[in-house]
Amino acid sequence: MLNKKLLNEILAKYDVKIKKYDHFILAMSHSSYANEHNVSSNERIEFLGDAVLGMLVARYIYENFPFLPEGKMSKLRATYVCENANAKYAKELQIDKLLLLGRGEELSGGRQKDAIINDAFESFLGALYLTNGLDDVKKVLEKLVFPHIKANDQIEFIDYKSLLQEYVQSETRASLVYKDIKKEGTANLPTFTISVILEGIVLGTGKGRSKKEASQAAAKDALSKVAKK
Repeated sequence: MLNKKLLNEILAKYDVKIKKYDHFILAMSHSSYANEHNVSSNERIEFLGDAVLGMLVARYIYENFPFLPEGKMSKLRATYVCENANAKYAKELQIDKLLLLGRGEELSGGRQKDAIINDAFESFLGALYLTNGLDDVKKVLEKLVFPHIKANDQIEFIDYKSLLQEYVQSETRASLVYKDIKKEGTANLPTFTISVILEGIVLGTGKGRSKKEASQAAAKDALSKVAKK
Protein backbone atom coordinates (compact mmCIF):
# COMPACT_ATOMS: atom_id res chain seq x y z
CA MET A 1 0.00 0.00 0.00
CA LEU A 2 1.27 3.47 -0.87
CA ASN A 3 2.57 5.47 2.10
CA LYS A 4 0.39 8.55 1.56
CA LYS A 5 1.68 10.30 4.67
CA LEU A 6 5.28 10.12 3.44
CA LEU A 7 4.23 11.15 -0.06
CA ASN A 8 2.53 14.28 1.27
CA GLU A 9 5.55 15.09 3.45
CA ILE A 10 7.82 14.80 0.42
CA LEU A 11 5.62 17.00 -1.75
CA ALA A 12 5.24 19.59 1.01
CA LYS A 13 8.99 20.27 0.79
CA TYR A 14 8.33 21.54 -2.73
CA ASP A 15 5.16 23.47 -1.85
CA VAL A 16 3.02 20.93 -3.68
CA LYS A 17 -0.30 19.48 -2.51
CA ILE A 18 -2.37 16.71 -4.05
CA LYS A 19 -5.90 15.45 -3.50
CA LYS A 20 -5.82 12.30 -5.61
CA TYR A 21 -3.45 9.37 -5.26
CA ASP A 22 -4.42 6.99 -8.07
CA HIS A 23 -1.66 8.10 -10.44
CA PHE A 24 0.94 7.87 -7.66
CA ILE A 25 -0.14 4.37 -6.70
CA LEU A 26 0.36 3.39 -10.32
CA ALA A 27 3.69 5.23 -10.50
CA MET A 28 5.10 3.37 -7.51
CA SER A 29 3.90 -0.06 -8.67
CA HIS A 30 6.93 -1.93 -9.97
CA SER A 31 6.23 -4.78 -12.38
CA SER A 32 7.09 -7.33 -9.67
CA TYR A 33 4.39 -5.86 -7.41
CA ALA A 34 1.95 -5.55 -10.30
CA ASN A 35 2.36 -9.22 -11.19
CA GLU A 36 1.78 -10.37 -7.63
CA HIS A 37 -1.30 -8.19 -7.11
CA ASN A 38 -2.76 -8.37 -10.61
CA VAL A 39 -2.63 -4.59 -11.15
CA SER A 40 -1.03 -2.33 -13.76
CA SER A 41 2.69 -1.53 -13.50
CA ASN A 42 4.36 1.86 -13.79
CA GLU A 43 5.86 1.20 -17.23
CA ARG A 44 3.45 3.39 -19.23
CA ILE A 45 3.45 6.32 -16.81
CA GLU A 46 7.25 6.11 -16.72
CA PHE A 47 7.22 6.80 -20.46
CA LEU A 48 5.24 9.98 -19.84
CA GLY A 49 7.42 11.12 -16.94
CA ASP A 50 10.58 10.62 -18.98
CA ALA A 51 9.20 12.94 -21.67
CA VAL A 52 8.16 15.60 -19.13
CA LEU A 53 11.55 15.50 -17.40
CA GLY A 54 13.44 15.73 -20.68
CA MET A 55 11.35 18.64 -21.91
CA LEU A 56 11.65 20.71 -18.73
CA VAL A 57 15.40 20.13 -18.44
CA ALA A 58 15.83 21.01 -22.12
CA ARG A 59 13.93 24.25 -21.57
CA TYR A 60 16.01 25.10 -18.51
CA ILE A 61 19.25 24.57 -20.44
CA TYR A 62 17.93 26.54 -23.42
CA GLU A 63 16.99 29.51 -21.23
CA ASN A 64 20.01 29.49 -18.91
CA PHE A 65 22.86 28.52 -21.24
CA PRO A 66 22.16 30.74 -24.29
CA PHE A 67 25.77 30.48 -25.47
CA LEU A 68 25.77 26.68 -25.81
CA PRO A 69 25.36 25.22 -29.32
CA GLU A 70 22.80 22.48 -29.90
CA GLY A 71 25.27 19.61 -29.62
CA LYS A 72 26.58 20.73 -26.25
CA MET A 73 23.05 21.36 -24.98
CA SER A 74 22.15 17.78 -25.84
CA LYS A 75 25.27 16.51 -24.11
CA LEU A 76 24.54 18.57 -21.01
CA ARG A 77 20.96 17.29 -20.83
CA ALA A 78 22.16 13.71 -21.22
CA THR A 79 24.45 14.22 -18.22
CA TYR A 80 21.63 15.30 -15.92
CA VAL A 81 18.86 13.12 -17.32
CA CYS A 82 20.24 9.59 -17.17
CA GLU A 83 19.90 6.53 -14.97
CA ASN A 84 22.66 7.46 -12.53
CA ALA A 85 21.52 11.06 -12.13
CA ASN A 86 17.83 10.13 -11.87
CA ALA A 87 18.63 7.56 -9.20
CA LYS A 88 20.32 10.27 -7.13
CA TYR A 89 17.30 12.55 -7.48
CA ALA A 90 15.02 9.66 -6.55
CA LYS A 91 16.95 8.89 -3.37
CA GLU A 92 16.87 12.55 -2.38
CA LEU A 93 13.10 12.47 -2.89
CA GLN A 94 12.90 9.20 -0.91
CA ILE A 95 11.25 7.45 -3.84
CA ASP A 96 12.92 4.24 -2.67
CA LYS A 97 10.74 4.36 0.46
CA LEU A 98 7.55 4.81 -1.57
CA LEU A 99 8.19 1.96 -4.01
CA LEU A 100 5.77 -0.95 -4.13
CA LEU A 101 7.79 -4.09 -4.88
CA GLY A 102 7.00 -7.76 -5.18
CA ARG A 103 8.30 -10.05 -2.45
CA GLY A 104 11.12 -11.47 -4.55
CA GLU A 105 12.33 -8.07 -5.72
CA GLU A 106 12.15 -6.73 -2.19
CA LEU A 107 14.31 -9.57 -0.88
CA SER A 108 16.86 -9.10 -3.67
CA GLY A 109 17.44 -5.44 -2.75
CA GLY A 110 15.26 -3.85 -5.39
CA ARG A 111 14.99 -0.59 -3.46
CA GLN A 112 18.70 -0.02 -3.96
CA LYS A 113 18.84 -0.79 -7.69
CA ASP A 114 19.44 2.33 -9.77
CA ALA A 115 17.46 1.00 -12.72
CA ILE A 116 14.33 0.47 -10.62
CA ILE A 117 14.67 3.77 -8.75
CA ASN A 118 15.28 5.63 -12.02
CA ASP A 119 12.08 4.23 -13.50
CA ALA A 120 10.15 5.10 -10.35
CA PHE A 121 11.46 8.68 -10.40
CA GLU A 122 10.27 9.20 -13.97
CA SER A 123 6.95 7.56 -13.08
CA PHE A 124 6.62 9.88 -10.08
CA LEU A 125 7.02 12.92 -12.35
CA GLY A 126 4.48 11.46 -14.75
CA ALA A 127 2.01 11.03 -11.90
CA LEU A 128 2.56 14.57 -10.66
CA TYR A 129 2.06 15.91 -14.18
CA LEU A 130 -1.23 14.03 -14.61
CA THR A 131 -2.45 15.00 -11.15
CA ASN A 132 -1.42 18.66 -10.86
CA GLY A 133 0.03 19.74 -14.19
CA LEU A 134 3.38 20.94 -15.50
CA ASP A 135 3.86 23.85 -13.09
CA ASP A 136 4.10 21.60 -10.04
CA VAL A 137 6.54 19.27 -11.79
CA LYS A 138 8.66 22.33 -12.48
CA LYS A 139 8.48 23.29 -8.78
CA VAL A 140 10.07 19.97 -7.87
CA LEU A 141 12.76 20.18 -10.55
CA GLU A 142 13.65 23.75 -9.58
CA LYS A 143 14.79 22.52 -6.18
CA LEU A 144 15.84 18.98 -7.01
CA VAL A 145 17.44 18.96 -10.47
CA PHE A 146 18.13 22.46 -11.80
CA PRO A 147 20.57 23.42 -8.99
CA HIS A 148 22.81 20.50 -10.02
CA ILE A 149 22.85 21.73 -13.61
CA LYS A 150 23.56 25.30 -12.50
CA ALA A 151 26.42 24.14 -10.27
CA ASN A 152 27.74 21.88 -13.03
CA ASP A 153 28.52 19.24 -10.40
CA GLN A 154 28.36 16.13 -12.55
CA ILE A 155 31.11 14.45 -14.57
CA GLU A 156 30.44 16.55 -17.63
CA PHE A 157 32.36 19.83 -17.53
CA ILE A 158 31.51 22.86 -19.61
CA ASP A 159 34.67 24.57 -20.82
CA TYR A 160 33.49 28.18 -20.63
CA LYS A 161 36.91 29.52 -21.64
CA SER A 162 36.82 27.61 -24.92
CA LEU A 163 33.23 28.69 -25.58
CA LEU A 164 34.13 32.32 -24.95
CA GLN A 165 37.19 32.03 -27.18
CA GLU A 166 35.06 30.59 -29.99
CA TYR A 167 32.56 33.41 -29.63
CA VAL A 168 35.25 36.12 -29.62
CA GLN A 169 37.01 34.65 -32.65
CA SER A 170 33.75 34.79 -34.58
CA GLU A 171 33.54 38.53 -33.89
CA THR A 172 37.14 39.82 -33.83
CA ARG A 173 40.78 38.82 -34.14
CA ALA A 174 41.66 40.37 -30.79
CA SER A 175 42.89 38.07 -28.01
CA LEU A 176 41.40 37.50 -24.60
CA VAL A 177 43.49 38.26 -21.54
CA TYR A 178 42.87 36.70 -18.11
CA LYS A 179 44.14 39.01 -15.39
CA ASP A 180 44.69 38.13 -11.72
CA ILE A 181 42.78 40.67 -9.62
CA LYS A 182 43.39 39.46 -6.09
CA LYS A 183 44.03 36.50 -3.84
CA GLU A 184 42.21 36.15 -0.53
CA GLY A 185 41.91 33.59 2.23
CA THR A 186 44.62 31.39 3.68
CA ALA A 187 47.36 29.37 2.06
CA ASN A 188 45.29 26.22 2.53
CA LEU A 189 41.98 27.77 1.43
CA PRO A 190 42.74 30.55 -1.04
CA THR A 191 40.17 32.35 -3.16
CA PHE A 192 41.31 33.83 -6.46
CA THR A 193 39.57 36.60 -8.38
CA ILE A 194 40.26 36.85 -12.11
CA SER A 195 38.86 39.08 -14.85
CA VAL A 196 38.74 38.31 -18.55
CA ILE A 197 39.56 41.32 -20.71
CA LEU A 198 39.18 42.05 -24.41
CA GLU A 199 40.87 45.12 -25.88
CA GLY A 200 40.99 46.81 -22.49
CA ILE A 201 37.35 46.07 -21.64
CA VAL A 202 36.48 43.76 -18.74
CA LEU A 203 34.02 41.21 -20.08
CA GLY A 204 33.57 39.22 -16.89
CA THR A 205 34.96 38.48 -13.45
CA GLY A 206 34.95 35.27 -11.44
CA LYS A 207 36.15 33.70 -8.21
CA GLY A 208 37.41 30.22 -7.44
CA ARG A 209 39.56 28.07 -5.19
CA SER A 210 42.14 27.87 -7.97
CA LYS A 211 43.15 30.16 -10.83
CA LYS A 212 41.71 27.63 -13.26
CA GLU A 213 38.35 27.64 -11.50
CA ALA A 214 38.34 31.45 -11.28
CA SER A 215 39.17 31.76 -14.98
CA GLN A 216 36.29 29.46 -15.90
CA ALA A 217 33.96 31.50 -13.67
CA ALA A 218 35.12 34.72 -15.35
CA ALA A 219 34.49 33.26 -18.81
CA LYS A 220 31.04 32.06 -17.72
CA ASP A 221 30.25 35.54 -16.40
CA ALA A 222 31.38 37.08 -19.69
CA LEU A 223 29.26 34.67 -21.74
CA SER A 224 26.16 35.38 -19.67
CA LYS A 225 26.60 39.11 -20.30
CA VAL A 226 27.31 38.68 -23.99
CA ALA A 227 24.22 36.49 -24.40
CA LYS A 228 21.98 39.25 -23.02
CA LYS A 229 23.09 41.78 -25.62
